[in-house]
Amino acid sequence: MDKAQMRRGFNIVAALIVLALVVGLYKAKSDAAHTESRVRNLETQIADTQADMRVLRSDIARAESPANIEAMAERELGLVVGSQAATLPEAAIDHRLPAPRQQQGAGQ
Repeated sequence: MDKAQMRRGFNIVAALIVLALVVGLYKAKSDAAHTESRVRNLETQIADTQADMRVLRSDIARAESPANIEAMAERELGLVVGSQAATLPEAAIDHRLPAPRQQQGAGQ
């Protein structure tokens, strides 16, 4: 093999290496762009989910508020907080509560 053939073989191998590097670089940049796009989409989904969670927490706080519970009790059950209708007359207490039990062995 003479020098010219060796140089031509070397140039072909170098060209193939450069071509492989160019293809690899293109693929790496393409994958990086795809991954970056996916990360942006996930960040948007996270922000949307966090906003939804804030709305739900607000709804829960409003639903659990004493004013809402009182309004619901009045609307659904007809109960009014602090009204005379909600209190039990003193004479009816004996009928509502069980009779006290006598302790065994206390007088023995």
